[in-house]
Amino acid sequence: MRDCIIRSVGWTVPDASISNSELVAVFNAYAERFNTENADAIARGEINEIPFSSEQFIEQASGIMNRHVVDKAGLMDIDRMRPRIPHREKEALAFQAEFGLSAARKALEKAGRTADDVDGVIVASSAQQRNFPAVSVEIQNALGMTRGWAFDMTMACASAIFAMQQARELIRTGQADAILIVCPEVMSAINHYRRREVHFIFGDASAAVLLEAGDREPGGWELQGVRLETRWSNALRSDFGFMNHTEFEEGDEFEAFVDQDGHRVFRDVIPLASSVSSQLISDLGYKPQDIRRGWLHQANIRIVQAVVKKALEREPDADAAPIILNEYGNTSSSSVLMTFDLNSDDMDTGERGLLCAFGAGYGCGAAIIEKR
Repeated sequence: MRDCIIRSVGWTVPDASISNSELVAVFNAYAERFNTENADAIARGEINEIPFSSEQFIEQASGIMNRHVVDKAGLMDIDRMRPRIPHREKEALAFQAEFGLSAARKALEKAGRTADDVDGVIVASSAQQRNFPAVSVEIQNALGMTRGWAFDMTMACASAIFAMQQARELIRTGQADAILIVCPEVMSAINHYRRREVHFIFGDASAAVLLEAGDREPGGWELQGVRLETRWSNALRSDFGFMNHTEFEEGDEFEAFVDQDGHRVFRDVIPLASSVSSQLISDLGYKPQDIRRGWLHQANIRIVQAVVKKALEREPDADAAPIILNEYGNTSSSSVLMTFDLNSDDMDTGERGLLCAFGAGYGCGAAIIEKR
């Protein structure tokens, strides 16, 4: 079978960003107002007081110091605390498709390719803007592709790696020569900015990766192997879906946002991601010292460092475990591609790296790539 090559990565983030201090200020203002307005009920034990957040809490819990968002004003409005993304008519390009298109075009431009060179488009992200038609087909059309196929898929923060496995098999078996994977993550739209446990985690970003058959031209990164595993868990969950309008009556409080048990996620994900990564390294006949670097999903600095330490059997310094979440936060499936793109130019031909992403489900995907 043919080799599969990562040819290029393109990504984009919104210009607007929110620092920890800004986020804490609006959250604490909301918490203070809620606690004051509900003081009697809190005193009777009928509802819980909302604890305050702090910059120290956020940085110690996650390593995040900043995040880029599509609508800062909506998130900073204490009466709203969610983004404003105006409705568009059916004839207009959907917001998520537009966000994904920006990264897709960057990936094609970097590779020197056009839409005519692409056989398929996969939109792989934590959530799609609508059930159908597929956002991927809309991006396919906006790119000007006159042939081929497109489909949407989701495996939360691990979506990019799961899509890479699908694309790799299609390319290796000759069913496609080039596939564009697009990860448009508008996480601010499903995050709950009034829950202390999650209000600081996510940022918005869109990333795309172009995979091609290895005989097209020299260069790129050979995708040598991928390993996927899933485990059922409710520890990280979002209930947004097409059945919401059947579940809630008029006036009910809608709470189908992201929620998590952070301590449980931390405890569960580290051994899962470490095991999947180590097994893949072994399956390919390598040893940990044969892998120079780990580009991990930027969920939490302690998770990233712990997984790299276990899988690569070395201290997770800046070379072995690069970190970008301090600036961008957790951008879900796009983060592993962004981390790779920002921290790979210094590697030499023949050097290898580990891509690893993990998220709700639980779903975990690992890939070994080698620079050609």
